[in-house]
Amino acid sequence: MGRNKTLFIALFSAALNTLSANIPNWNYSLDSITPWVTSTDLASLPESKIRGTIDSLARIIPRDERVSLSTYLLTHHPVYNTNWGPEGNLFPEVCEFTSTDTFQFTLLEGSESFYFNYFGSFNWGYGPRWGRMHRGWDLGLNVGDTLKSSFNGVVRYAEYNEGGYGNCVVVRHLNGLETLYAHMSELNCKRGDFVLAGESLGLGGSTGRSTGPHLHWEWRFHCQSFDAMLAIDTSSFALRSDVLTLTKKDLTDPPEYQIKKTAKSKSVYHTVKSGETLSSIARKYKTSVSKLTKLNRLRDANKLKIGQRIRVK
Repeated sequence: MGRNKTLFIALFSAALNTLSANIPNWNYSLDSITPWVTSTDLASLPESKIRGTIDSLARIIPRDERVSLSTYLLTHHPVYNTNWGPEGNLFPEVCEFTSTDTFQFTLLEGSESFYFNYFGSFNWGYGPRWGRMHRGWDLGLNVGDTLKSSFNGVVRYAEYNEGGYGNCVVVRHLNGLETLYAHMSELNCKRGDFVLAGESLGLGGSTGRSTGPHLHWEWRFHCQSFDAMLAIDTSSFALRSDVLTLTKKDLTDPPEYQIKKTAKSKSVYHTVKSGETLSSIARKYKTSVSKLTKLNRLRDANKLKIGQRIRVK
């Protein structure tokens, strides 16, 4: 049965591609697609079959009607039903990696594409900066420029972030990697949306901890940042390869940052639980609401979310 199912999906995917390419006005039936999506065990198939089929489906289903795709992935696929986190939790879990860990990711499969948000200037790269770790690339833009998803995936986070990112979107891709887009002036997506590479996530801006309009763009795996230069050629801003390999070294902060970090007093964070307020957290750590508000750059001390990390020292 498994072999027949795999063959069926491959043929179905090819048929969809042919229809969408050769019959521009083909009127697909969402009712006929949805039962197939919800009854097929994508998680039991090779990744190439999963991704190729999803890519074909997403290209013919309007963006606002892809709920069956994202719901299926969030329910059945291990990339999406683990470490997803509650709404409002920017980084659900940061893993610790061992020296023997090696991870290989297929960046593009079949007809999938890659989109790079480039508006003429590369302002800053990944690495230590001004005594702290800069965990992404800063790309210059004008307020209102359209920012698009780099790969196919499901939006995990789309809201204003009090930790400095401002209006921020995180997309988890079908290989388990995530890309983060920060400082937007406006969001054009919501948590749970399935987006294709090149589809709009929002508009460029300078919200949050930003000195001027730009896109702060991060790559992460299990919430740990790494340098996008491992995957992208900065002379052409094209992918170096369709495959990316990461080791513990790639997922570890560089030594110069580790030295600076250990030389300073350690920061202490608290994860907000149900029923907690900034006042109760301040009492617990023997500090004041005003200090916590300033330390975390909070706009409204009364708007805490369960799972939100608050710096207390």
